[in-house]
Amino acid sequence: MNNQLEQNRPEKIDLEKYARSLLQELWAIILFALAVSLLAGAWKIKQYKPEYTSKSTFVVTVKNMNGSIQNTLNKSQDAAVLFSQILDSSILKKTVAEDLEVDKFPARTQVNLVEETNLMDLSVTADTPTIAYRTIRSILNNYNEVSDYVIEDVVLEIIQEPTMPTEESNPLKKGVRNTMIKVFILAFLIAAVYVEIFSSMRDTVRSEKDMQNKIATRHLGTIYHDKRGDKRRRRRGKSKKEKNGDLLINNPLLSFRFTESSKMTASRIQSHMDRYGAKVLMVTSVAEHEGKSTVSANIALALAQEGKKVLLIDCDFRKPTQYKLFGVDPETTVDFPHVLETRTGLNTLIHSYNKSRLYYIFNRVSTFSAESFIGNGVFDYILDYCRRRIDYIILDMAPMALVSDTEDLANTADASVLVVRYDMMMAKDINDTIDILNNTKSRLLGCVLNDAPGSTGEVVSNYGGQNGKRSKKR
Repeated sequence: MNNQLEQNRPEKIDLEKYARSLLQELWAIILFALAVSLLAGAWKIKQYKPEYTSKSTFVVTVKNMNGSIQNTLNKSQDAAVLFSQILDSSILKKTVAEDLEVDKFPARTQVNLVEETNLMDLSVTADTPTIAYRTIRSILNNYNEVSDYVIEDVVLEIIQEPTMPTEESNPLKKGVRNTMIKVFILAFLIAAVYVEIFSSMRDTVRSEKDMQNKIATRHLGTIYHDKRGDKRRRRRGKSKKEKNGDLLINNPLLSFRFTESSKMTASRIQSHMDRYGAKVLMVTSVAEHEGKSTVSANIALALAQEGKKVLLIDCDFRKPTQYKLFGVDPETTVDFPHVLETRTGLNTLIHSYNKSRLYYIFNRVSTFSAESFIGNGVFDYILDYCRRRIDYIILDMAPMALVSDTEDLANTADASVLVVRYDMMMAKDINDTIDILNNTKSRLLGCVLNDAPGSTGEVVSNYGGQNGKRSKKR
C-alpha cells in the first residue's frame, strides 16, 4: 500500500533541473535573441521615416464667466475637454486641409489636458518640419470657426508659441536601440520557454527514479556534481582547464558529497566484481562529455585507497585524457598505440602513481586506426600478464556511440559499467547501448548516474537489484 502511494505521489518541481537545462543552452538562447534583435533593428532602419513635431501650449477660458473661482475653473476645464475634441474633429481637419491647399489633413495631432487645470498642450507631427509648423499655425488660426458652432465665447490664450522643429521627434538611433532591446528581451524569453518545454519533454534520466523506470539495468550509484568544490577552486584562482584535472577524489578541495558518492559507487562496483569473480572492468559511456574518464580514474583511486593493487589503462585511443586528469608530464607518457602495434617498450609501459598501489598505462597520442593493433594479441598479452599480479584492472574506453573498437575491446574485459550523465542522453540510446554491452563477453554490472544535482528524486535503496522492464543478461 505504501509503495503504491509512493508511486502515485506527484514528483516535485525541480527548479535546479530547469536552471541547469537553461544554463546549458544559454549561449544558444543568447545567440538566437541577438539574431532576432539584429533583424528587428535592420527592419526598423528600412521602415524608418523621419517625423517632426511642433508644439504649443495655451489656456482655454470662457468669456463673461461669473461666480466663484472654483466654479470658473470647473467650467473652463469642461470647455477645455470639449475644445480638445474639436481640435481632433474631422471638421477642423478638413478646414485646415483647405487652408493649406492639400487633399487631406497632412499631420497627426495629439491633445493633452493638464490635470485639474484649463491648460492644454497641442502637438502636431508631420513628415517635414514645414508641414508640422504650418499645420499647427492653421489649427490655431481656424479653430474658432469650428468652436463657435459648438460652444460660444471660448477664448484661447497661447502661452507658448509653436516653433519650427529643428530635429526629428523620432530619432533613428534611439528608435532602433529601443526596438532591439524590446525584441531581444522578448526573443530571449520565448527561446527560454521553448528550451524548458523541450527539455521537460526529452526522455532523459533526471533522477534515480528514472534509473529504475527507464533504464534496463541495475543502478550502481549516483555521483553528485561538485558544486562546493567549484566555488573553492574559483576562490583559489583555478582556470577552467585546471578545473577538470581537479576532479580526482584525492583532491582535498572537492566537496564531501562528491568524494563520498564516488567512493560508495566504487565500493558497490567492487562488490559486484567480487561476486562474479571479475578482475578486468571496462568503463564506457554512450557519448562524449558524460564523465566516464573521471569516473574510471576515481574508481581506480578508491580501490587503491582500500589497499588493492589497481591498474588503470587509458584505452580511449582517439581522445586520451587520463594523463591530463592525473597531471602526468606528456613527455614521460608512452605512445601506447605504438607499443601495441610494434610490440616494443613493454618493459617501460606500467608506471606507479605517487608510489601508491595505483599503477597506470596512459597514452598521449591520438590515433584513428585502433583496429590495426587491437586484434594482434599484444593487448591480450598485457592483460594476461597483469591479471596474475594486479587485483583489479580498470579500462577507460571510448564512448560506445563513436567508435567500433570499444565493442571489440569489451570482449577482453570481465565486466563493464556504463556512465550516464544526468539529463544528457535519451533513455532509448542508453538502452540500445546496454543491449550492445549485454551481447559482449563481459558482464554488464549496471549504470552510474554521473554529475547529478543536489536533488535527484527518490533514492534507490536496492542497488543490487535488477531494475527496468527490458530483458537483461544475468
